[in-house]
Amino acid sequence: MFDYSEIAETANEILAEYGQAVTLTRIVPGTYNPATGGMTGASTSTQTGWGAVFEYINKNIDGTLIQSGDKQLLLSAINSAGTALTAPIINDTVTIGGVVMTITQIKPLSPAGTTVLFDCNLRTI
Repeated sequence: MFDYSEIAETANEILAEYGQAVTLTRIVPGTYNPATGGMTGASTSTQTGWGAVFEYINKNIDGTLIQSGDKQLLLSAINSAGTALTAPIINDTVTIGGVVMTITQIKPLSPAGTTVLFDCNLRTI
């Protein structure tokens, strides 16, 4: 059986060397408390990793799923600490070079159930 975790490590090394640092942020808004009129249980979590951003070619921009100005992010499945990156979800944000973008689509590359990287669509907020 082929060990895809080695491929994930290789992809991480390539993205670390030739890509750039990525900060992935998830905001959980919490729940509304009618007694206080405010939100409770809100939280923000961040993790860092490596990725490479690409422009879409015009034939891939359909105006709905992929819009003009969107970018493609190939995101390592391994975080900067060398452990598994918590999988991104739609509406997480990524900060790359000071620019904050929202994830609108995610396609994990997971041969045999081992995630090697995440193919994400980014949209500027």
